[in-house]
Amino acid sequence: MSRCIVCESKMEKISSLGLQPLANKYPKDAREMEIEFKSSMEIYFCESCLYVNIPCTISRDFFFEDYFYLSSVNKELMEHFRLLADHIKNIKSNFVLDVGSNDGILLEQLLKKDINCLGIDPSENVSKIANENGFQTIVGFFDKKAVEKIKTNFGNPDMITASSVFTHLESPGLFFKNCKDLLYKKGKVLIEVEYLSDIVSNFAFERFYFDRPHYYSLFALVKLAESYGFKLEDAELINVHGGSIRATFTNQNSCKISKRAMEILKKEKNHLSKQTIINKLEKFYESCAILKNKIQDLKNNNFNIAAYGCPARFSTITNFAEITGNDIPYVIDDSPLKQGRYSPGRHIPIRSFNEKDSVDIYIVFAYEYIRSIKEQVANPNIKFFKPIPFKEL
Repeated sequence: MSRCIVCESKMEKISSLGLQPLANKYPKDAREMEIEFKSSMEIYFCESCLYVNIPCTISRDFFFEDYFYLSSVNKELMEHFRLLADHIKNIKSNFVLDVGSNDGILLEQLLKKDINCLGIDPSENVSKIANENGFQTIVGFFDKKAVEKIKTNFGNPDMITASSVFTHLESPGLFFKNCKDLLYKKGKVLIEVEYLSDIVSNFAFERFYFDRPHYYSLFALVKLAESYGFKLEDAELINVHGGSIRATFTNQNSCKISKRAMEILKKEKNHLSKQTIINKLEKFYESCAILKNKIQDLKNNNFNIAAYGCPARFSTITNFAEITGNDIPYVIDDSPLKQGRYSPGRHIPIRSFNEKDSVDIYIVFAYEYIRSIKEQVANPNIKFFKPIPFKEL
């Protein structure tokens, strides 16, 4: 039985995405394929908190033992973090702790603006890359032990950031508790998280996977933060990871919520009913069937097909739609950590881009980076399609 992390009430199972592997584990050989984790991905919803949970019994330690996602390989993400650093500079933060700092993509931009900063990330391989590049990063989870270490060795930050990591946390409430214990008394917490309302509106349920058990409305985030003494100061919708929300919380009780944050809270109550989510899931299921049929039609008409981008959503879509290497012979990914491995579950080979490849059509799973992908391919005769819904980019 799944319980809501915000209000502790029993959650209702509303659907399933079938048998799924871990979307960020890329097997390298037959032995790893044989022992690959797979389980039914059940979707639970708390209607009172507007929150979705995907239960998973795998320890968070295992997810980040070897991690294959590098933020800095994406030009669009680098630009996003440059703008975020500008925002932090404008609100005059002096010491920023970035939780889930990956390869130091935000730390790099903060250092360019002479802002004192520190990263913490549980992935040993990725943290090593950050430290080797001069972006000081603690290897570990943001827990009580880390809080004491940071206090002793670095002092109290006046801002704690967490970009695209809040959905991954095993105990989101403990995140706010640790922020409360560590943060300077007038400090702020800035969270960027994939936004449930956008996922539902765009029926983008390929963004559901075991590595991320939590999917939030702004209302759910506010309720969770308030139980640990934080007040919402501001929120805005941001165009990153297919649609996210940036929420800023403060320690100060006298805080006034911004007008745009109030507007978001008002709108999402109408967008996130149980029936709306179920209806949008049905549309996703139909779109997966259309994708499978379109691929077969293209192959029957002798088009050479490949995929571009092997993010976690590649796993969710290909496993649910039963798309294999017979449908898509390989997928291009720009991360050197993924190249030479295989996609989770369906085991489609992952390769680096080669301009000599004979390709007529790319199905682009990392579609938010289409501008950079088209620049890389640099061939006007090749067509690009988004998988869900299937349409030309």
